[in-house]
Amino acid sequence: MPRHLTVLLFALAFAPLFGGCKPTKSEQAAAPAPTAAAPATAPTSPPTLPPGAKAGPLDLSKIGPHDEAYAHESLDPDAWAGVALMYQSKGQFGEALSTLDQAIARYPENAHLYAVRGALWLQLEEYAKALADLERSLGLAEDPGVRVNYAEALRRFDRKSDALASLDRALETNPDYLPALFNRGVLRFELGDEEGALADFDRAIAIDPTAAAPYFNRAAVRWALGEKEAAIADLDAFIERAPVGAWKDTARDLRASWQAQREAGP
Repeated sequence: MPRHLTVLLFALAFAPLFGGCKPTKSEQAAAPAPTAAAPATAPTSPPTLPPGAKAGPLDLSKIGPHDEAYAHESLDPDAWAGVALMYQSKGQFGEALSTLDQAIARYPENAHLYAVRGALWLQLEEYAKALADLERSLGLAEDPGVRVNYAEALRRFDRKSDALASLDRALETNPDYLPALFNRGVLRFELGDEEGALADFDRAIAIDPTAAAPYFNRAAVRWALGEKEAAIADLDAFIERAPVGAWKDTARDLRASWQAQREAGP
């Protein structure tokens, strides 16, 4: 049985990666179900923001005088991060990284700057660099959002047990932290712990029943456990809540496939 769920990192303000970077190769923690055909090309998961970060246009009138040698000299660390996110939102990744490099040189003990740069490296698929920055950030300050990104970087190196430990640590800090619950559910399923995965998705849905993504992945777990009627009901819940787009179409196709298999019998 494939230990594989389709990771739908839904675009809510709490999600770990910051927004506006170029799309990464799809977050594929899995094909939805053992017997269902996955789409040829999985849709890219929506980008999101780390705690406290804000992407989008920056009011340059609030930035003090600067020149080539001392760009944004008057900014505090959070404002530096805002400048980097402004560049990132425009697709200017080199400028975003350069800004963060300058900020870290000025504030070398600021955990948030390392966290933002680590998130950028993660979206740019530079996983070793992401791992180093996220480790540095966590060494300076514990943060559940950084833990989620750190777990994803570890997963990219197939260090799944370490990734699971990082998500457990995030949930020790904040038991209701949805990104950690959601990603731990995916990871538990990959590791063969269907019941643990189901518990995490159940909890995520109880915390926010309006979020679409946990229903999709809970459907996959339920189908794998042989709970076919409940799995189809979860797909219906996902389809009802999901915005128009590729995932909604994928869920409809998957539902039709599952329904046909259910009617065909064992």
